Amino acid sequence: MDGRELKNEVDRLIASGDYDGIKPLLLSYKDITEHDNVLAMACYLCTIHEQEKAAGQESVFAKVSDINALIERYTALKFYLRRMDFDVMDDSMASFYQFLAMQKVSSYELLRVIDFSIVNKDKVLQTIQGGHLDPGNTGTGEPGSVSQKTTEEEICFIICTNDQAYAQECIYYINHLIVPEDIRVDILTVEDAKSLTSAYNEAMQHSHAKYKVYLHHDTFIINPYFIRDCVEIFRANPQVGMIGNIGVEKMPSSGVMWDADRYGMLYEQHIYETELLANAIPSGLPYMEADAIDGFLMVTQYDVAWREDLFTGWDFYDCSQSKEFIRRGHKVIVPDMQAPWCVHDCGFINLTNYEKEREKFVREYLKFT
Repeated sequence: MDGRELKNEVDRLIASGDYDGIKPLLLSYKDITEHDNVLAMACYLCTIHEQEKAAGQESVFAKVSDINALIERYTALKFYLRRMDFDVMDDSMASFYQFLAMQKVSSYELLRVIDFSIVNKDKVLQTIQGGHLDPGNTGTGEPGSVSQKTTEEEICFIICTNDQAYAQECIYYINHLIVPEDIRVDILTVEDAKSLTSAYNEAMQHSHAKYKVYLHHDTFIINPYFIRDCVEIFRANPQVGMIGNIGVEKMPSSGVMWDADRYGMLYEQHIYETELLANAIPSGLPYMEADAIDGFLMVTQYDVAWREDLFTGWDFYDCSQSKEFIRRGHKVIVPDMQAPWCVHDCGFINLTNYEKEREKFVREYLKFT
């Protein structure tokens, strides 16, 4: 049985009301489940069903038509809660309570999703219980506001996506960033791309912005001063070509970034937990020069072609681009951050073609170093 067939079988169990059979089914195909974000999430959400059943309440599975509807429901609730977590929620609490009522979200489901996906759990619970948001904590002024003064430079956010829900949520966070008066913001999305390198080259050639932010659709920028912080670094350091949030000082000979210490700060959300990745750069330095940065967010002030001739999939485009910038005499850096700038809602990482791409990277950039 492959992943598609397994999802069809879960749909059959949901339709028949055999909710107790879902978790044993998924665990009996553990290797498939663990490598598919939808199946893995459905498996963890079975704990909600178990709690609701024990309490004599209607199961979460009875409230959806199939596994895709289950994940859409979870994602919508997660997005609401994360907006509360990082003070970017435009809607009143009334709209959130309406969502809970319409979707018949139980307290067990609400608490479980908070446990999976929220950083500041007590804060979010207090917000829900208090029934209001504190606009004094946002620090972002009017959401999405852009100065009407004459602008001198432009920053373009470039998102390669195959998921509209995540792309729109990514854009939602971009629209809540504080925009300096002399900066104009543009957003480009690229869909149906054959590779990240080809998508990014297409967008780079289309945009005339001096500054470009290449980010995954599951990257949510939570630093309201992100644009200011990046632009100030670039203006003060013309030799800096690219900024990342996570990077390695020296790429290991294996070509695998996580074989070395990674520096920077980030909230990573996996299937069942959100964790802080924090490894401070040497104290007293405004930034650390990196040999490579992670591709969930890459900010540039110069245009360098992405190696679509070499990397034709979804791996090593980031390490390659780091090396291409360094080859041209630019610095690639990770800034000194006092708190994470982003949440990366990455789930499980698909490593199907990773080894093939790794070998390409080692041959091109590490063989003679």
